[in-house]
Amino acid sequence: MKQPLMLFFMFSFLVSCNQKKTAKTQPNLQHKKELETLQLTKKKDTIKYYWALTTDTVFYKKHLEIHHLKQTLELKTYSLNDSSMVRVLSQNKEHVYVDHAHKKVTDFKLRTNTTITKKQIDFTDFKKILNPEFYTACNLFSTEIDSLSEDAIYLTSDLAIPDTDHQWRVRYLIKIKGKQLGALEFLKTTHVGM
Repeated sequence: MKQPLMLFFMFSFLVSCNQKKTAKTQPNLQHKKELETLQLTKKKDTIKYYWALTTDTVFYKKHLEIHHLKQTLELKTYSLNDSSMVRVLSQNKEHVYVDHAHKKVTDFKLRTNTTITKKQIDFTDFKKILNPEFYTACNLFSTEIDSLSEDAIYLTSDLAIPDTDHQWRVRYLIKIKGKQLGALEFLKTTHVGM
């Protein structure tokens, strides 16, 4: 009688141990699933790099006579220091690296004795002629006057992705109609470097 009773208790003990183990395993699986879900919904740490403020300004001033009117052409290229140029450089499981650069613009002023005509150029003026992937990350780098004619200003602007050698050069002209500056007319686009 002792043996069957002993076997019964051992069997009961083993069954109860197995039930406790299953009860302990279920919450652990549930906890693991909750942690995985939490990690997926957790925001990645964003590391932002802001380029230093640019205080360099390039001026150009030229006196000319157009259609028998004495005029002064002023060109000014400078940074807005606004951190509006944003690029996601890379991301991994935990971090996102973001680069903030400053938008550059070129202001044109055409002055006569009584009138000032202004025009501002930035990278958005070149959207139609640039590769879309390059355009989304580029910024105006520089603008120079190549030459002047009686009714047009011939210019070259370089556009580049900040902190890279990826650069395009655009040659274009702006016609002068009386005392007004016309629209940009593109002549040639050249890939300068990668």
